[in-house]
Amino acid sequence: MAGGGELKLLGVWTSPYVIRVRVVLNLKSLPYEYVEENLGDKSALLLGSNPVHKSVPVLLHGGRPVNESQVIVQYIDEVWPGVDGRPSVLPSDPYERAVARFWAAYVDDKVGPAWLGIVFRSKTEEERAAAVAQAVAALETLEEAFKECSKGKPFFGGDGIGFVDVVLGGYLGWFTGIDKLIGRRLIDPARTPALAAWEERFRAAEAAKGVVPDDADKVLEFRQTLLAWSASKAKWLDSALGMAGDDELKLLGMWTSAFVLRVRFVLNLKSLPYEFVEEDLGDKSALLLASNPVHKTVPVLLHAGRPVNESQVILQYLDEVWPNLPPVLPSDPYERAVARFWAAYVDDKVRLAWLGILFRSKTEEERAEAVAQADAALETLEGALRECSGGKPFFGGDSIGFVDVVLGGYLGWFTAIRKLIGRRLIDPARTPALAAWEDRFRATEAAKGVLPDDADKMLEFRQTAIALGASKTITL
Repeated sequence: MAGGGELKLLGVWTSPYVIRVRVVLNLKSLPYEYVEENLGDKSALLLGSNPVHKSVPVLLHGGRPVNESQVIVQYIDEVWPGVDGRPSVLPSDPYERAVARFWAAYVDDKVGPAWLGIVFRSKTEEERAAAVAQAVAALETLEEAFKECSKGKPFFGGDGIGFVDVVLGGYLGWFTGIDKLIGRRLIDPARTPALAAWEERFRAAEAAKGVVPDDADKVLEFRQTLLAWSASKAKWLDSALGMAGDDELKLLGMWTSAFVLRVRFVLNLKSLPYEFVEEDLGDKSALLLASNPVHKTVPVLLHAGRPVNESQVILQYLDEVWPNLPPVLPSDPYERAVARFWAAYVDDKVRLAWLGILFRSKTEEERAEAVAQADAALETLEGALRECSGGKPFFGGDSIGFVDVVLGGYLGWFTAIRKLIGRRLIDPARTPALAAWEDRFRATEAAKGVLPDDADKMLEFRQTAIALGASKTITL
């Protein structure tokens, strides 16, 4: 095969995310081994190949795992592009690719949660009706998107099945069950005629035959199996989707804020999609002022429009709402208390020293005193790391935990402090374990792209903040 190396797909036959990958493999006539996973007893291969989410699909190419369905689809399209008679899934034009990615994201943002609501989360007929209404609204929007993208041709991708087609098409197996559950087609020919005709064409495509389930009774029987499981295992569906609630998340913040950064780390750790809104210190938005009328500061997390304020509060909220995704706090009550103690210590001691070094020192002597306070606090945290980690990489053990994200939020400013004082604040000679921890934390996927690493840019922002008289604003 053109890409080299055998292909193996780990999946579940009903999963919309697995189905879309199978459709693309079929479209490109790529031979692959399909391994059906048991949700109640996931294989060691799955757990080892997708240790973050522990969910399907996983594509193994030459033994190397590729995770997340939209990522897999794009990977396949890049390794086996539209040559040798194999069709492309994404358009060749960069703008058209961006449009396709936008609508694919829309499908998973809107159709995905509505599907979960109808099939799994509705406890009453009223809740199911509300979820159906959400799905219908999303499908009406997609009706117009189809007309725009297809330009009168059979598929979103034009003459052939494209990226948006396979992303939306993955849900059609469950739509078979939903149609029986609600007594009508979810993609209603009267309400969305173009999309209803598209559905028929997609189901009839060779790439979809034998892959998109068409037995409503069998799909609904599988649903009952999932619903019969304990709540914690049923939440597999959440990790497959990448989120536990069907409500959107919006984070109001500033790119430099130590308190905003820690929230972003946890959102990344849990692979939760969210909208980030950068606030202007000099002209705070009406949304921020209304959402945090007490402090009028960032971060503010909006979950389905409801505000949650104060960074440590937000972290714990995220852990409680999405407990099945990688946890930040330990499950043991005593260990949770220990983690909360050290997180409070960080904000009591490191925060004050950080403010002293960057914003409150008027003389070199005052700055040196603030640096000494930071050194003393970090020496104490060196001992805490040895105690909490048990010789493992992080305060949280093998993976990032509560204390890690709280302290890690300051590392962006520590980059600036290093340039200001001429040495690393977390000094390898003075606190070697903590210095090694810093390097590990900065290298994590959760921190990459979020944690600032440009000292000059940070110091420039510091001057702006000082000029605004806004030092208090960025500390809360």
